[in-house]
Amino acid sequence: MSGAYRAASTVVSAPWVAVCACAATLLALAIALAVAPGSTLAAKRAVPRTFFGMYWGDGIERATPRVQDAAWNLMSRSGVETARVLFNWSLMQPERAGAIDFTATDAVMARAARTGIEILPVVMYAPAWARSSGEIAAPPRDNEAYAAFLQALIARYGRFGSFWRDHPQLPRRPIRYWQIWNEPTLTFQWAAPPGSEYAFPGGYVRLLRVAHRAVRSADSWARVVLAGLTFKAWEDLARLYRAGARGLFDVVAVQTYTGRPENLVLALRKVRTVMARHGDGNLALWVTETGWPAARGRVPVPSYQRPFVTDDRRAPAIVARVHTLLARAARDRTVRVGRVYWYSWVSRFSDPENVFDYAGLLAWNPPASFVRKPVWRAYVRLVRKLTGCVRNTDGSCRRARTARRGRARSR
Repeated sequence: MSGAYRAASTVVSAPWVAVCACAATLLALAIALAVAPGSTLAAKRAVPRTFFGMYWGDGIERATPRVQDAAWNLMSRSGVETARVLFNWSLMQPERAGAIDFTATDAVMARAARTGIEILPVVMYAPAWARSSGEIAAPPRDNEAYAAFLQALIARYGRFGSFWRDHPQLPRRPIRYWQIWNEPTLTFQWAAPPGSEYAFPGGYVRLLRVAHRAVRSADSWARVVLAGLTFKAWEDLARLYRAGARGLFDVVAVQTYTGRPENLVLALRKVRTVMARHGDGNLALWVTETGWPAARGRVPVPSYQRPFVTDDRRAPAIVARVHTLLARAARDRTVRVGRVYWYSWVSRFSDPENVFDYAGLLAWNPPASFVRKPVWRAYVRLVRKLTGCVRNTDGSCRRARTARRGRARSR
């Protein structure tokens, strides 16, 4: 999640996760991708549509319009097809009787529409007047207030949203998928005391039930994405089913951080098994957040974060390996993952205490321009290989092989 909130993260590897000992192999894979000749580029798309996602946030959303325009344009040209964005209720409706401020989200939607990037909003953080306690991540005291906010968002950005009527010059790209909160098994994301009426899983299922009804009544075309589950996601998903969550979501979301990319696929397979056991085997399964911050050697890394922290030298191989494995998992009947959102697009690379401030494919510290990290180049190469195209700024696609030959002729 965004800046201050992700900085507090205590995401850890589950006991079955071990630190990857195959860095040389991973690096070799990245190098192979880098030097692959044009003839090896895919002629056909090898992954589902909107497979390649990215998290947008961590301070870049407060940059100048010119900087944000440049970042979205590059994100589209890099092959990103969908962006996960925080729609922060506490900032958009700080007063109970006040109007909802759509200024920031309008700007996001306009940039996404121009660049052909689909938005996945994660709707969370109740304002002080709506929280069940004084904690910033406390669940809503009244789930109907959350539902009303959610319906206002759909009325603005959904299939019949007023945003599209107000901006007829923009390509119409309404939001279909709405993610209900983030990582509710973690107390810094869902601050409910154990044993309380708001505690996970029951408290979250009650919010999910109200949210599902609100989404479907506002727009029957819209779909509900479960909050991202981390750690042993399959066990927490089973707890949700036992608490009555079946039928209240259309997409299961996993947000596993691990030392070995193979363990992410293992987690997804376990989650898919739980889904099938409860009659939801045909529902979509997405990775709505994963990443490997390149913080090693830059900041002290707590022991519980060491398995999924890397450095600039190893990061290209890891991003290549992760997406290669997940592309295969998209075709594996025991997994069938549909999307992958990488954390994150851009980071400051400056916080002396937060490893996630080194997770971006780009480095940015104002007023300096973006620095494209080696991991960005590895990501772009792999996206073009697996989609078979080079994206233009507006999201349209050129065949990757043709584009490569065109560049060769222009030299």
